[in-house]
Amino acid sequence: MHNGIDIAMPKGAPVGATVGGKVVYAGFGEKGSGYGGYGNVVVVKDAQGRLHQYSHLDSIGVKVGQTVPSGALVGKAGSTGRSTGPHLDYVVKNSKGQHIDPTGFITGKQAKVPMGLQRAKDIDIPKSSYSNTWKTQKEALKAPGYQAYKGHLKTALQSGKIPATWVVPLTELIGRESTWNAKADNSKSTAWGYGQFLESTRKDYEKKTGLSYNNPVNQIIMTAQYVKDRYGTPEKALQHWDKNKWY
Repeated sequence: MHNGIDIAMPKGAPVGATVGGKVVYAGFGEKGSGYGGYGNVVVVKDAQGRLHQYSHLDSIGVKVGQTVPSGALVGKAGSTGRSTGPHLDYVVKNSKGQHIDPTGFITGKQAKVPMGLQRAKDIDIPKSSYSNTWKTQKEALKAPGYQAYKGHLKTALQSGKIPATWVVPLTELIGRESTWNAKADNSKSTAWGYGQFLESTRKDYEKKTGLSYNNPVNQIIMTAQYVKDRYGTPEKALQHWDKNKWY
C-alpha cells in the first residue's frame, strides 16, 4: 500500500526539505533497512518527531546527523529503486510511526481538493491553500473539455515546468478563463485557448518559452509562466481576481 504522494519531477530536479530538522537517514534503501525498494532515500526528523521521507532520488545532498532548514536541498529527483520513471515519493510518519497525510507539508496549509480533481485518479494532487474553487466544484465534471484537460495537465506536470502544488489553483484559473477548452475562442477579441492569450501575448510567450501555443500542453505551461511573471503564483492571481470581482 502506498501511503505517500508521488510528485512528477524530471531527473535531476532539486528536491527541497518541506520542513527543517535533523537528517536521520541518507543512503540507498537496502533490504532490511526499512527503506528497501525506495532507492536513494533521505529522511528528515522534524521538531515534533515526524519523519519526512524523500525517495527514489537520483543523488543525495545531505549526510546523517546534519541539521537542515526548510527548503534546503536534500537531493535531486530520480528513478532509483522500484520506480517506473523520474519522480519524488514523499512520505510522512508521526512520532508513533503512523503514516499521516503529507500534502499539508507541501502547501503549508490543508484545504479541500475540488471534486473534479478528486476524481482525477491519474494525477497526484497536493492540496492547496486556496479554497474558493467554485468553478471547478460546480462545472468541471460537466465541462466537455475537462477530461482532455486532465490529460494535458498530467503531461505538463511531467515537464517539470509547473510545481505540483499549483494543480488546484491553476486548474481553477484556467477553468475561469476558458472552461478547460483548449480551443476556446473569444469572438470579441483575439483571446484563445486554455489561458485566453491575446495574439500579442501568444507571440511574446512563444518567444520567451520557445514553445508553440497551438499545443494544448504548451498552453498550460505558458499560462503558468504568465501567471508566475504577473502575479507570482496562481493563488495570488485568484485572490486578485476575487478582490476585484473578476469572473
